[in-house]
Amino acid sequence: MRRRYRLRAKAGLAKPVEIDAEPIVIGRHPDCTIRIKDERASRRHCVIETDAAGRVVVRDLDSRNGTMVNGVVVGLAVLEPGDVIGIGRTEFAVETDARQELTLDSASGELARRGGGANGAMRALWADELQAVLDHLTPARATEPTVEVIDANGKRLDNLDKRGDGGVAFQLIMQIAEKAKATDVHMEPTTETWRVRMRVDGQMVWIGELPKKVGELVEGLVRTAAAMQQAARDAVMDGHCAIRYESRRIDMRVSLAPSVHGRKLVIRVLDGAHAPRSIEELGLPRMMIDPIRAVCKKDAGLLLVCGPTGSGKTTTLHNALREVDRDARNVITIEDPVEYHLEGVTQIPIDEHKGNDFKALLRSVLRQDPDVIMVGEIRDEETARTAMQASMTGHVVFTTVHAKDTIGAIFRLLDLGVEPYLVANSMDLVLAQRLVRVLCDRCKRAVPVPPGEASRIGKFLEGKTQSYVPVGCDACLGTGYRGRRAVFELLRVEEEIRDLILNSPSIGGIRKAAERGLFTTLQQSGWRLASEGATSLEEVERVTGGG
Repeated sequence: MRRRYRLRAKAGLAKPVEIDAEPIVIGRHPDCTIRIKDERASRRHCVIETDAAGRVVVRDLDSRNGTMVNGVVVGLAVLEPGDVIGIGRTEFAVETDARQELTLDSASGELARRGGGANGAMRALWADELQAVLDHLTPARATEPTVEVIDANGKRLDNLDKRGDGGVAFQLIMQIAEKAKATDVHMEPTTETWRVRMRVDGQMVWIGELPKKVGELVEGLVRTAAAMQQAARDAVMDGHCAIRYESRRIDMRVSLAPSVHGRKLVIRVLDGAHAPRSIEELGLPRMMIDPIRAVCKKDAGLLLVCGPTGSGKTTTLHNALREVDRDARNVITIEDPVEYHLEGVTQIPIDEHKGNDFKALLRSVLRQDPDVIMVGEIRDEETARTAMQASMTGHVVFTTVHAKDTIGAIFRLLDLGVEPYLVANSMDLVLAQRLVRVLCDRCKRAVPVPPGEASRIGKFLEGKTQSYVPVGCDACLGTGYRGRRAVFELLRVEEEIRDLILNSPSIGGIRKAAERGLFTTLQQSGWRLASEGATSLEEVERVTGGG
């Protein structure tokens, strides 16, 4: 049986590409089989194909900068597993697809060693692939902590090792999710397999594949734990359960949705251990921490946090609440949903099916004698107006809104229909934030700052002539990044800005007024992180959008 190869982008996030009879053209042109965004690559850079002798070869297509195999420029080269193809800054690894390579004859020794037949061999292959991912993510240790499953009723299920292949697969997947600090686990059925991906640092990362039967066993195990009733295959189901790992409980929200090849499973991992635990741990500059703390100590005021979904707004507000004296003050939150629990705080989840949305609950909470109120999100005019009126009548209000930046948040409230006088007189601080990925310390590479960038952001580089770019390695799952940090923009709503809001406000006018004080944009905050080598200029541009 001829060996089959596959091609994996070392810094990519996509599924490996199988190398078969069809040529694979790589380059920047939209028609290429694999299109890469690398300015050093040619439009049609090289092709990977099978020659007349059945060998897999790479052939350069008269590219500008040449095609490299294992660091050597080649015109034509035979490829073997382990080879690395270099195209500009982009690298591809050549791998063997072990599942296709395995035959009963060649694998007889392996089968005997593992004590099984063909099913045992297949189990070894998918389990070994997942184990290899886990090993790259964690320091060497004698044994990896086991995962215990806690069902929706708080009851501990049987040991996973007693649940066959489904238990083995689920344990490995959740161990990987924890070590990679994944926020979501995606299991998607295909015609023959289940593919496993995770959202790590905000991006989808390919983890591996499971045989069809094993994927179904995992789906059944999770469905049982989350107390989801066996229903028609086209039914959408939601539930919750938890795991215990390294002596701590980790809650999980579970969603099942019908797809062409079966039900797709998504697990939201709610692990508070990875979240910042204080306002300092958020990464705020000192000049921003002090005014936020001042609002937390006031008898009345409004802190508005803005940014897209998943930018860390709720985490910021929870840490602001930790600055409040929760023994001396009545603190109530309205959240959708309550994901992390705060000691000494009354936390209320919304339930729109019962009419308990943000605006209804906010009206109710104001009758609960609150000192501090956190409203998870302003979505409509009534919620906005009620929150702002509360901040002017003896309450401290923390809330969020979807807006691009701090100045955009002001206009978002005006667009909702809130009167300018209410916006101008209620707000103390507006904080915008984004999450940028942190470069992997193991593989990041220093490069000269492009002349155009140096002239544009020179003062933020503090005299440095180089920045860092992602490369990708096993420790960061090939992404070039590991972890995230927040970048912030803080607007103090002071007298000059209040006057502008009341009298025909404009984005340009408010920005000029803000820049006369200590005002740093989201992009400028990102540039500072890049100058420290924490992230890349490319990542800052991606996240802040040039704003």
